[in-house]
Amino acid sequence: MIRLFAGIDLPDTIKKQLQSLQQGLPSALWRTPEKMHLTLRFIGNLEEPVAEEVLKELRYIRFPAFHLSLKSIGYFEKGGVPHHIWVGIDQDKAVRELQAKVDSAVKKAGAGQADKFKFVPHVTLGKLLGASRDEVFQFIQTNNLFHSDTFEASSFTLYQSIARENGEGKYYKEIEEFPLMLI
Repeated sequence: MIRLFAGIDLPDTIKKQLQSLQQGLPSALWRTPEKMHLTLRFIGNLEEPVAEEVLKELRYIRFPAFHLSLKSIGYFEKGGVPHHIWVGIDQDKAVRELQAKVDSAVKKAGAGQADKFKFVPHVTLGKLLGASRDEVFQFIQTNNLFHSDTFEASSFTLYQSIARENGEGKYYKEIEEFPLMLI
């Protein structure tokens, strides 16, 4: 079984801008730059033949390159407890359209139904380990004017998430990058 997801990698300059936000929440486990990306679709654990079908279907996607920027801080919660802090996307129409194409390709490959979570375009800054809502709200208030530089999304990538042998988290391996068309 291999664990896959599709996402848009970020330029190093944008990752540095995001790193500048990673302070002020003592209970956060901040994402390292190599783990910063915009997830288009979590695909999940697949048998190798199905993973090959996903790869094949993703190769058929045709979509124009587009510009985007990151802004607005938000968080996800489970059971009323904040668990991830993130930065949203400014002008997300193209991201949503590309995500729909990726989702359709994944389904066509036989890799499952629609993702069980509603798609919220974002880049995760960190995992929250016991942060209170007040701490999260303070962080959001402090950083609510953040707006990254604009950058071009000229490709998306299929990644494999691999557990480290020492049990210390996961790392991401690029399976294939899919160029977006320049118009």
